[in-house]
Amino acid sequence: MHAIQKIIARHADRNSVEVGEIVNVVPDYVMLNDRGAARAADLLGKMGGEKVFDPSRVIVVFDHHYPPIRQQDSVSQQKTREWIKQQGISKFHAGEGIGHVIFPEKGYSFPGALIFGTDSHTVTNSALGCVATGMGHSDIASYLALGYNWLKVPEVIRFDLHGKFRPGVFAKDVTLRIAQLYGEDAAPYLGVEFAGPLVARMAMSERLVLCNMVIDFGAKTGYIQPDETTARWMAHRAPDRKWSAEITDSDTDYGRIVDLNVSEIEPLVAIPHDLSNVRNAADLFDVRIDEAIFGTCTGGRIDDFRVAASIMKGKKLAPHTRMMVNPGSREIYLQAMHEGLIDIMIEAGATIGVPGCGPCSGCHQGMLAPAENAITNASRNFKGRFGSPEANAYVASSATVAASAIAGRIVSPAQATNY
Repeated sequence: MHAIQKIIARHADRNSVEVGEIVNVVPDYVMLNDRGAARAADLLGKMGGEKVFDPSRVIVVFDHHYPPIRQQDSVSQQKTREWIKQQGISKFHAGEGIGHVIFPEKGYSFPGALIFGTDSHTVTNSALGCVATGMGHSDIASYLALGYNWLKVPEVIRFDLHGKFRPGVFAKDVTLRIAQLYGEDAAPYLGVEFAGPLVARMAMSERLVLCNMVIDFGAKTGYIQPDETTARWMAHRAPDRKWSAEITDSDTDYGRIVDLNVSEIEPLVAIPHDLSNVRNAADLFDVRIDEAIFGTCTGGRIDDFRVAASIMKGKKLAPHTRMMVNPGSREIYLQAMHEGLIDIMIEAGATIGVPGCGPCSGCHQGMLAPAENAITNASRNFKGRFGSPEANAYVASSATVAASAIAGRIVSPAQATNY
């Protein structure tokens, strides 16, 4: 069996499961964000449920509309706070950052775990060698009432990453290359594992980006086999956590294995309004940038700030370009301040927002006007994602976003010294 199958089998109290089989599973944790918590709680009541089956497994995060930007958001969050108290839910994080960033930070995701969430990018956690996936509000409400939910066992595709990154190339460029080669439906309801010598050398921050993006290929979960990098992360983040890594039995447990030579990849950009419509950043200089959106669950970690600051130091944003920066978590915000990275970005002309989702998914702090162009280190670029449906969003790595903010046009990070 594949490691993903073994994790699912253990949480189904089974010795084994087969690809395509539907089983009932008990997750280790379920994440409710500020959008999902109120809806799931309401549906729980409509289903006749009064009490959450196991409050210790439920984690509530306010990250999308926090602080509240509209009266209805304030009312919704007020009701959610009251519901949390009534249900005895103690794991509550408001304004501490994006759920998909603070989950790994706080040790809620760990090797061998099964995690559900009210957000599609819950898959990010699978970089820790676990099964993590988003679910609809009615499914989550059902779990809240019963303490279990159903899951279809996915087939697994493995991408073996070989070679070395060219200057200015990062994990985001790898995911954009996969989308370019195989489309946004590259892995419908599949598990997507990343392996190979390049992954073994990757920092956890880059691994989290890889697994975050699998949902945008249609996948059910990502997966990276736990190794020394994982063990060091867990020792730092959750030293008391007991965990065990599952091992895939053989290559025959994969539906497909794909070799990808990253040495051939240039800094890439997904152009509107399709993540699989990808061009080389160096070929898009004619695209004027009105706003650079920096942060999100694919670009708001401390390594992203370090890369951006190295490019932006001593420079200014293009006169016609604004830059919105939202740290992925409070911890990252503090670390970026301690290292002087926030200073560099502010001195360049950027605006620093709160730890959270920011403009991503049309929340707040930097919505786009019609016909405006934005470049972002987020993961999606469909119409209306960042404001007006008549605006254009270009998806790229943190380095490409920072370089383009300085240039005022889309450029490769390798061209950053020219501006």
